[in-house]
Amino acid sequence: MLEPAPRPAGLLADLLALQAPSGAFPSQVETPAGCVADETAFVTAQVALLLPALGRSEAAMHAHARALDFVEACEDASLPGAFRFYPQGGGGPRLIDSLPPDADDTALAWMALVAGRRREAREGRARLADLLPRLACGPLRRGDPPFARAPLLRTWFLDSDPGPVDLTVNLNMLAALAACGAASSDSDLSGLMLQLAGRLSAVIAAHPPTRSALRALSPYYADPAELAIAALRARACGAPGIEGLAGTLAPLDARERAAGRPPDRPLYCNAHGRPLWRAPALQLARRLADRAPAAFDLSLSPARFSGGFHDCDAQVRFC
Repeated sequence: MLEPAPRPAGLLADLLALQAPSGAFPSQVETPAGCVADETAFVTAQVALLLPALGRSEAAMHAHARALDFVEACEDASLPGAFRFYPQGGGGPRLIDSLPPDADDTALAWMALVAGRRREAREGRARLADLLPRLACGPLRRGDPPFARAPLLRTWFLDSDPGPVDLTVNLNMLAALAACGAASSDSDLSGLMLQLAGRLSAVIAAHPPTRSALRALSPYYADPAELAIAALRARACGAPGIEGLAGTLAPLDARERAAGRPPDRPLYCNAHGRPLWRAPALQLARRLADRAPAAFDLSLSPARFSGGFHDCDAQVRFC
């Protein structure tokens, strides 16, 4: 006899039970020395984006608030509006003690904080307008793929080494700009969004995101489904010019959905492909969202919103 499928309420309770005392939703890093616990803004922000659609119980709302507290703690003290993988000042499970702020955590944090009404959309627009020039993709550098050109963005807020271009990171930044209402603003950001969407669509059309191609297209991600998830989130946020790309990538997400969002699937990695991050909590939140009437509840945000890792390449080079 088949076992009955778990009820959504039971799965939600399982998800909330995974939340750490810090408010983070944890992940695990597979290293040669074994599995390392990790608590990051990156995973926690993505779970926070999904939580309001999963239930409005007191427990769920409390978990959402605690998750947003953790995300806010990851804002960089010396670069307002930029967010780090980990809270500054040490403490808490982490693979490495110090990482600079980066584009991906910044994008996901702003989406979560605006959707959760912790920050105003107009503040996000202003902060991102100040920050994005630091990520501008200038001339090709050694190791860059041919598509690594403006208007695409690099990864790290680190003048000495801003890192590679990652297309999933760029999709997340496009979604964050949409979540902050940049598409309907009169600023230069609205033009940048259209340029980004056009460039992303052209690159991915020319290079279908197979697992082997992912190292060049999205070096901080371990599975092509993450690229699809980012594109669908950007579409849900109302990013202009992304409809065709989201439709092209949707079958990758559909296969992931049909597989039940495997909790042990590697999600993220560094630019060399190792170590690997897994996030059963995020996969469980996604599984629950697949059953929800509206996985991205746009009414939660003043702007339309909706969920990469990275480590510093120079510091972590496992395998």
